[in-house]
Amino acid sequence: MTVKLKVLMMVFACCSYQLRAEDLNALKVKEYKLENGLTVWLNEDHSQPKVFGAVVVKAGAKDCPDTGIAHYFEHMMFKGTDRIGTLDYEAEKVLLDSIVMKYDELALTEDPSARIRLQKEINELSIRSSEYVIPNEFNRLISRFGGSGLNAATSYDATIYFNTFSPQYMAQWAEINSERLINPVFRLFQSELETVYEEKNMYGDFIGGQVMDTLLSRYFSPHPYAYPIIGSTKNLKNPRLTEMRKFFEDYYVASNMALILSGDFDTEQVMPVLEKTFSRIRRGQVPKQDKVMLPPFNGREKMKVRFPIPFIKAMGLGFRGVSANHEDQVALNIAVNLLNNANGTGYLDKLMVEHKLMGAIAINESMNEAGILAVAIMPKLLVQSYSSAEKMVWHEIDRVKEGDFSDEVFNSLKLEQKRQYASALENIDSRATVMMNLFSQGKSWDDYLNEVARIESITKEDVVRVAQKYFSDNYLCVTKSTGKYPKDNLPKPSFAPVVPRHADASSSYAKQLEQLPAQSVTPRFIDFKKDVQTLELTPLVTLYATPNPLNDIFTFNITYRIGALEQPALMQLANYLQFLGTESMPFEQFRTRLQSIGSTLAFDATADAFTMKVTGFDNHIDETMELVGDFIRHAKADDKKMRQIVDDAKVTEKAFFKSSDNVAAALLEQVKYGDQSRYLRKLPLSQIKKLKGKDLLAVYDQVRNVQCDLHYCGTLSPEKVVETVRRHIPLERATVASQSPYRRELREYDKPTVFFINMPDMTQSIVYSYVKGDPVDDTASRHASRLFSVYFGGDMSSLMFQEIREFRSFAYRTNGRYQLPSHAHKGAAGSFTAMLSTQGDKTLDALGVLDSLIREMPLKPERVDAIRQTLVNQTNNEYPAFRNLSEKVAAFRMEGFEQDPGEAFLQNVAKMDMQDISRFYREQVSGRPVVYVIAGNEKRIDMKKLAAFGTIVKVKKKDIYR
Repeated sequence: MTVKLKVLMMVFACCSYQLRAEDLNALKVKEYKLENGLTVWLNEDHSQPKVFGAVVVKAGAKDCPDTGIAHYFEHMMFKGTDRIGTLDYEAEKVLLDSIVMKYDELALTEDPSARIRLQKEINELSIRSSEYVIPNEFNRLISRFGGSGLNAATSYDATIYFNTFSPQYMAQWAEINSERLINPVFRLFQSELETVYEEKNMYGDFIGGQVMDTLLSRYFSPHPYAYPIIGSTKNLKNPRLTEMRKFFEDYYVASNMALILSGDFDTEQVMPVLEKTFSRIRRGQVPKQDKVMLPPFNGREKMKVRFPIPFIKAMGLGFRGVSANHEDQVALNIAVNLLNNANGTGYLDKLMVEHKLMGAIAINESMNEAGILAVAIMPKLLVQSYSSAEKMVWHEIDRVKEGDFSDEVFNSLKLEQKRQYASALENIDSRATVMMNLFSQGKSWDDYLNEVARIESITKEDVVRVAQKYFSDNYLCVTKSTGKYPKDNLPKPSFAPVVPRHADASSSYAKQLEQLPAQSVTPRFIDFKKDVQTLELTPLVTLYATPNPLNDIFTFNITYRIGALEQPALMQLANYLQFLGTESMPFEQFRTRLQSIGSTLAFDATADAFTMKVTGFDNHIDETMELVGDFIRHAKADDKKMRQIVDDAKVTEKAFFKSSDNVAAALLEQVKYGDQSRYLRKLPLSQIKKLKGKDLLAVYDQVRNVQCDLHYCGTLSPEKVVETVRRHIPLERATVASQSPYRRELREYDKPTVFFINMPDMTQSIVYSYVKGDPVDDTASRHASRLFSVYFGGDMSSLMFQEIREFRSFAYRTNGRYQLPSHAHKGAAGSFTAMLSTQGDKTLDALGVLDSLIREMPLKPERVDAIRQTLVNQTNNEYPAFRNLSEKVAAFRMEGFEQDPGEAFLQNVAKMDMQDISRFYREQVSGRPVVYVIAGNEKRIDMKKLAAFGTIVKVKKKDIYR
C-alpha cells in the first residue's frame, strides 16, 4: 500500500466515511514528471466507459493584463498547427507572416484612414491564405477519435483545454493534443478576432457584467486581477500577433503545464504513450514576475456602482481574503459557513428567513495571488436603509468574531465541509475538475488530502482568529445607484468574410493518424435490472436504488411527477418550504437537527417534476428520514415567510426584462405554445401577493397525492431502505397517476413571420427560428432527427457554426436542432429551432445566412461519417455516474422504454447516410413557414429590410410574461 493511499484512508476514516478496498483506486492520483518537466496526474476510474483529458497551463489573464492575449490565444489553439488544418503550410506561412506584420503595424497606427487601409490589406491576405486552410480540422480529429465536449477556458491564473473521449483512442488523443502544443498556427485570425468582439459585446449585455468589471477594477487595483480577463476594447482592437507568439513561447513550456487524465484506462499501459507524445513539448522556464501586493483598505472606504434596475437596493462589503495556498483558507471557509450554509442555519441565512433582509450572502473565493472575501447585501424593498442593513450584517459577523456559536454547530459545519470535499471526488468529471484546479493553484494531490485532514484539526479558536483577522474594520463598502454604464461597443467591420474552400479536406497528418491502431470497444449501456434495483412500493410509488461504491454519503430524492407547467405555484412552493419548520419544531430547531447529523433537505421545481432532495450519512439515515417524514406530514405554515416570497417575485420580475436571453426565451415560448408558454402559465405577481402560507401548503398536499419516484443512492441494501422509507415516509397519499411529461400543442403558422421585441439597452440581438413539423412516431425518423440536428447546428463542424460563426463571425453563439416530443406522446408534432446571438448591426447578415441554410440546406455527404462518430461518442461518453443512474433509468421508463434506447439508436444510425438526413429535412423543415423571434435594439436594425424575412409583429412585455 502506497503512502498516499494510507493518507487517503486515514483522511476518510477521520471523516467517518466507509471505503471499500476494491474501490480505493478510484480516489488515487498518481503523479509523474516527464523528462521535459511536464507534470502528469493519472486517476484510474472504471465506473464509466470514458476518459476526461485536460491540459492545464499556468498562464492566464494576469500574465498579460488588459490585453486579452491569453484569451485570444485560447481561441487560436483550436485553429491547428503547421501539420493540422493546412494543405500546404509552407505556402500558407508566407501569407501568415505578412498578416502578422500588418497587425503589428495596425497596433501602432491611429489615423482612421490608414487603419482602414491596413485592415483591408489584412482582409485580402486572410482570404488568400484561406486557400490553404482546412477549417475545424482539430475539432474534427477530436471527434473522429472518440471525443466529445471539446472546450477550453481562460481564468486569471490559468488556461485549460479539455474534452471527454473513449478510452480505446488514448494514443490518438495524446498524439493530437501534444501536437497542438508544439507549433500552433494563428490562421483565420481575422474571423476569430471578430468572434471575440462578439463575446466582449455579449458580456457587456449581461445584467451586472459591467458592474462586476467596475467592482473588480477597484477591489483588486493595482493587481493584474483588476483587469477583465477578456481584455479592454482598445487592446482587442489592436492585437499584436508577435506578442501572442511571445506569450506562447514564454508560458507554454513543459515545466508550466500538466496533463490530467481521469477515467477508464490502465496507468501502466498509458504512461509509455504519454512519454512518447507529450515529451515532445519543449522545455523552458517561465518569466519571473514580481507579485503585486494588495494594499489594505483604509477604514471604511466608500464606492458607488451603477445598476440598471430601479426600486431594488444592493450593497456589498469587501474585505481582503486569502490566496489559494494560504494556511487560513480552511478555517476561513468554516467562518463563512457560520454566516451561510447548506441548511440555511447561518447567521445571515436567518436574517433572510426572518425577513429582516431581502438577501445576504458571504463570498469566499481564492485565486493564486489574492482572495475575495465579501458579503453581498440586499436590503428590504423600499423601507430599509443601507445603514440599517449594514448594521444588521455586522452584528452577525461580530457574533462569529466573538465565538458566539456552539460546539454542536461548529462540529456540524466541519462535517459539512468534509462531505463537500468527498462529494467532489465521486465521479470522473468532478474529480478531474478538482485536479485541474489544484494544479493551476500550484498544489499537489497530497496538498488536497492534507487540506481535507486539516478540517478535522481546526478548532473553534482558529475560526474566531481568522474571522477577527479578515472581517476587519478596513473594508470597501459598495452601494448601488440606479443607472447604467456607457457601452464601449465594437462595430461591425465592413470587410469580406473569410470562407475557406476546403472545409471537408484532410491534411496529411490526419491521414497518418488513421494508421494508428485502436482497440474496438463496444459502448456500455445501462442494464435496467443489474445497474439499478427497482421496487414497486405501491402501484404509484417506485423506489430506484443504486449502490454508492466510494463513501457512506447517501442521497434520497422524492420526485413527484407533477411540474410547474401543470401546477404553476410549485416555483413559489419550492422557495417557501425551505423557510418552514414543523408543528413540533420551528425552522431553526428543525434545520439545526438536520445539520447536526450531517443531513440537508432542499426542494426543486421543474417543468415536469417537484423534487425533495435529501442528503446525509447512512449511519444517520433513520434519524434523517424521521425528520423528513415529520416535515412532509406536519410542515407548519408561517405567513411572515410569505413576505420573502413576494419580494423575491418582485425582484425576479424587475431583473427579467434586463436580460435579452430571458426575454427572447419567453417570446419563443409564446410563439411556440401561445397561452401554454411557461412564462404565461406562471403565477402573476398580483396573485402571489394574495397567497397565504396555507395556500401553498394546500398545493403541497396536492403534490403529495401524485405518483412519485424515490431515488436512493448509498451503501445500504434496498431492503433496509424500503424498511426505513415505509417507517417514516408517508406513501399512502400517492393515488393520482402522473400526467408528466406535460403535453403542450405547438402553434402553426401559415406564413413567414418575425416576432420582434424591442430592447433599447442591448448591444446584441438574440435570434431564434421556429419551424413546426409533423408527428414523428416511427423510430427511424426519430433517430434521423438526431443525425440532422448534429449536421445542422449541433457542434463545431455543423453548418451553423461554420457558416455563421467560423467563416463570417456573425455570431458568438449558434445552435440548431430538431426537438422531438416525448416518446410517450404519440401523434405529437416536433419542431425545428435554431438560435444565434449577434451584434445588433450584424442581425440582418446573420439572419440572412441562417435563413438560406434553413430554406436550402446544403448537402455534404462527406460529413456523415463524422456525424455518426459524434453521436457514438456522445452516447458512450454520457454514460451516467453512479449517483445519476437511477434518474436516467426512471426518465427512460417514463418515456416508455424498458431498456437503454442508446443501443438501438446506434445500430440504426450506423446504417444511415446523407439521404436519411436529407429526407428528414425535406419532410419536417423544408418548404414550411419559418418564424423568427428577435429580441434586440430596433435602432441598430434596418426594420424595413427585416420585413423581407416575414411579416413583422411587434410584441410587448405583457404579451410574453405574466
